Amino acid sequence: MLHLLHGGGGGLEFAVRLLVGRQPDADHGLLFVSGPRSWCLEDPLGHRWYPAAPWWKGLSRVVRAWAADCVHVHHLSGHRHGLLRALKRLRLPYVCTLHDFHTVCPRVHLVPPQGVYCGAPAEPDACRRCLALSPRVRVDPVRWRDQHRPLLDGAECVVAPSRFVGEILSRYWPDLEVTYAPHVYAPPLLTDSPPVEPDAEGRYAVGVVGALGREKGGEMLEQLASLADRRGLPLRFVMLGDTFRLGGPQWLYGGHLFVHGSYRRDALPGLLRQHRVMLAAFPAVGPETFSFTLSEVWACGLPVLVPDFGALAERVRGSGAGWTIPDWHRPEAWLDALMEHVRAPLLLSAAGARGREMAEAALRTL
Repeated sequence: MLHLLHGGGGGLEFAVRLLVGRQPDADHGLLFVSGPRSWCLEDPLGHRWYPAAPWWKGLSRVVRAWAADCVHVHHLSGHRHGLLRALKRLRLPYVCTLHDFHTVCPRVHLVPPQGVYCGAPAEPDACRRCLALSPRVRVDPVRWRDQHRPLLDGAECVVAPSRFVGEILSRYWPDLEVTYAPHVYAPPLLTDSPPVEPDAEGRYAVGVVGALGREKGGEMLEQLASLADRRGLPLRFVMLGDTFRLGGPQWLYGGHLFVHGSYRRDALPGLLRQHRVMLAAFPAVGPETFSFTLSEVWACGLPVLVPDFGALAERVRGSGAGWTIPDWHRPEAWLDALMEHVRAPLLLSAAGARGREMAEAALRTL
């Protein structure tokens, strides 16, 4: 099988490499990665080639050379027309996995400029008003969806890692069948329990994990830390990763926010314990389609607080390993909920234990 994806890295590439790594047959390990003007092919041993031919021409050559019998389309941002033409010429069966909302919205994350999750309205005029905002997207939303529908119709199967993704697509394409198949990911379990008491300064440590673009909560996190400082709350946000505006290590907002900076995945459990993190918050303003980071903090025995939408809320509701916040767009509501939960050690421990159970269940599926 040949896996097609764009070269943007992040959670999408991580998901694809997880999938490829679980396939026993080496033929399943071919990655075809497109870029704006170039592409590369990576074989199961990690060898890479960077041909000079345009990717849509190179695709047929790769298929012939490796005798690929199936294609798995993960994402090719900006290449949908070339992809449709190439797939028609190949006449091979293919599968599509939806890692985001690119097929229904050119803003991908369903977050308007300077706004929060739009709610995925079904009315085209609402989408047109959003796309007219700066930075403007010069495309009609109905035409955009019409251009992507043939790709999905031609697939043997359309897969989504959360039911939420299928629910969003059904608003625009009620007749489209989407198969629910969550990512199989089981990070190492941390057996010791996280702290449920404040640190020596009387502050409760709240972890925010992973690189945060604006849609994942980078701006919201700053608002939370600033408001916590003004209200004099005993909260300390520990940002393990970088935001779209802040890198680490540095202390900000009167010590209410510590930005650690980038980290290795295998270092996460130690960092959470080093900073005495007792609860993980996901202050996203756009919906996730799965969240590997959620799996990682659950494996560390941490309960979570997440916005009441998207795959985060779906997974938390189905697990009991944390809480959702209905007024997720209000920083005041986040702080009130955080203070309520960090001051309830028994509930923290119980939710954290449920998170570890979810991680153990994922481990048993491998």
